[in-house]
Amino acid sequence: MYKLWMHARANIKKTKSVSATLVVMFLIAALLLNVGLLVAIRYGSFFGQLKEELAPADAYFALPQAVYTQQVQDYISQNEHVKKVQTNEALALGAEITQKGKKRSYTVLLQNMDEKREISKWKYVGEHHPATEMSVYVPDIFKAVGGYQLGDKMTLHYTDQTTGEKRQLTFTVQGYTEDIFFSSTDTGMMGFYLPQETYRQVADILQGPSYRMHLVHTRLDEVKSASAVEAGIRQTLGLDSSSLMAGDSDAMLIALDIELIELSRCMMATMIAAMMVLFALIIVVVCLLVVRFRIVNSIEDDLMKIGSLKAIGYTGRQIRLSLLIQYLLIAGLGSVLGIGASYGLLPSISMIFEQQSGLKWEQGFDVGISASALLVLLAVVVLVVVLATRRVNHLSPIRALRGESTIHKYRHNMLPLERAHGPLSVTLAGKSILQNIKQNIMVVMIMIAVTFAGAYGIIMYYNTAIDTKAFAEVPGMEITNVIAALNAKEDQSSTVAAIKDMEHVRLVQYLDEVKLEVDGTQVSSYVMGDYAGKQTRLVYEGRYPQKDGEIVLAGILADRIGKEVGDLVAVRWGDSEETFRVTGLSNGSSMGGLNTSIRTADMRRLNADFKPQILYIYLDTGTDSASFIERLNDTFDSQTLLSVTNFDKGLAEGMASYQNIVAAMGLAMLVITLAVVTLVLYFMISSSVIRQKRDLGVQKAIGFTTFQLMNQLSLTYVAPVAVGAAAGSLLGALYTNPMMSVAMRGVGIMKAGFLVDPLWVVAFGLGTVVFSYLLSLLTTWRIRKISAYALVTE
Repeated sequence: MYKLWMHARANIKKTKSVSATLVVMFLIAALLLNVGLLVAIRYGSFFGQLKEELAPADAYFALPQAVYTQQVQDYISQNEHVKKVQTNEALALGAEITQKGKKRSYTVLLQNMDEKREISKWKYVGEHHPATEMSVYVPDIFKAVGGYQLGDKMTLHYTDQTTGEKRQLTFTVQGYTEDIFFSSTDTGMMGFYLPQETYRQVADILQGPSYRMHLVHTRLDEVKSASAVEAGIRQTLGLDSSSLMAGDSDAMLIALDIELIELSRCMMATMIAAMMVLFALIIVVVCLLVVRFRIVNSIEDDLMKIGSLKAIGYTGRQIRLSLLIQYLLIAGLGSVLGIGASYGLLPSISMIFEQQSGLKWEQGFDVGISASALLVLLAVVVLVVVLATRRVNHLSPIRALRGESTIHKYRHNMLPLERAHGPLSVTLAGKSILQNIKQNIMVVMIMIAVTFAGAYGIIMYYNTAIDTKAFAEVPGMEITNVIAALNAKEDQSSTVAAIKDMEHVRLVQYLDEVKLEVDGTQVSSYVMGDYAGKQTRLVYEGRYPQKDGEIVLAGILADRIGKEVGDLVAVRWGDSEETFRVTGLSNGSSMGGLNTSIRTADMRRLNADFKPQILYIYLDTGTDSASFIERLNDTFDSQTLLSVTNFDKGLAEGMASYQNIVAAMGLAMLVITLAVVTLVLYFMISSSVIRQKRDLGVQKAIGFTTFQLMNQLSLTYVAPVAVGAAAGSLLGALYTNPMMSVAMRGVGIMKAGFLVDPLWVVAFGLGTVVFSYLLSLLTTWRIRKISAYALVTE
């Protein structure tokens, strides 16, 4: 065994550059695989551990003081689904907070940190200071994204709801917190914790009843019962659609369950992990193809050595075992280095995820996952080596010593030079391509794999950094500029007409959101008078409602209740029930994909008192939404215009963290693609130069210049590279959306529609070919230092 070990070491020393290249490739594969598995398995379980530690409610209901009646309290406490209730007071404040020089809007929930909690607890994250006057403990995301440090001043800029004056509250940041429901921008409200004295002081400043909020945390018999409890609260209060969107804040009921929270906070990490694992598998396949190529060629190159070993008594099994040890050492070293490097990369990845989820994930060394990743890589190397070295058993010592393999020694001349036309270097390159079909097929396969991943990265980067329209449509929202909540108790036809006639207004239309029950499932539903005016088309199968009794179901909802286009569903609001026909399926992650779309006329059949309230205002391109909102507030009083939302600003802020993550992932995939192409070409061209030394020496001796030989070798590889790059880019363009549909199906995106710009994809493919050609020339530059004599004799 020791002698076999020495043989393996000698082979590695003999081919240092080739071995180093393989080590780097396995390092990349192991790094991506280990990180992907850690994120996919441990990130979700980390959230699960956090839930166990903080004991969150199954669902919470946020009710303004105006609707938190004794009747509601009795309903919740006596509800058959509710097993435990905890009510906490809070102050809800819409405010702007400066982060790294830019103001960002938040709904801040100021809570008394000294209140006792049995469920929905919170905890400190990292170091914190003792409470002083006007202290505040904020979600850790304000450190990760906003850059706030302990002792910094944080100012909340807000508009007084009674006087309309611009005011501010200034706190000192004394620590960072984590709770399940109020620590991420995706969960609607940000929980700020104040010492009891500070809380009372702020409550005295915020005198209006609109600021008072009651948080009802509930333990339920099962999480899905939250929708039934919410429906009962709405029915008890007689709330209509206005409470679901930016309507009267005094009648705003907010309800979220733990499953929706987990989905929103872990969705991006899960999706990125899936991409990383897939990309890692592609790199692993490339590594294995290269290993097979190397083994097959080394057997051809070392026939006489193998013959000598067999002649002195080594068996085919022992020779194969020495090759297995050689590549296990290479793969093992690269994999161990990659796994080690992955733990150094995890804090940066965690910080990127933290910007979206608010979760400060700290992952230590995981023996189980890392060992599994290492064993998987080594197992597939063993399989490839065993299969690639089978022919060693069939080599007889005499034939091997003669340098004859079991394959035909003489092959058909597929491109006679006397019949060829064009430059001689090009003709010789074409001849080499035809004589090395198996090698070139492997190059094509490698390039298809890596350029597919690269094209995918380019497309995702384009959609998050260049043209973000399709990316903005992922949540399933109607994209507009400004949203105005009108007072539904009065006739607003003149108000709508006046807004429509305002300068720079392109279109106005009502779009409300209500809670309905479809075939026994609680869902949210968009309500429009005429869907012909809808600017964001989300239906991927069928069409939007056009006639009475028609409905569009979100794809994930249709799957859950087993419905397709053309089927009938029972739609209930309160005690009213109607039968609707499904006319289309749509994308959208609202309510975890449990949403529908119906017409206003149908909503009035279910609820005769329904009145549209939420007005979507579409402005001319280039119009500043903030300036328009100022004009809107100056034109209409607060009795007419209950609230105005700058959708442009909210969309930009909401998309920022997602864009950064996906764009970074796309760029990383592109960089890794080019790195793998570099390693593969360097590996293969270096091997070719060594194998073809005698042929190159003869050509150099009879007058070929160094550049001609460089160009000849480069063209030999550029042709299969071009074929692979073209095929990989095309596959990337065709299958990026289907892949994303699979990755995002769990959040309601059944058919992704990301933009695929042909120019970008073609440019990437051409760039890869040009890059490969220049890299090939650079790699073959070593020929210039070798004399014709050395090439022939060495």
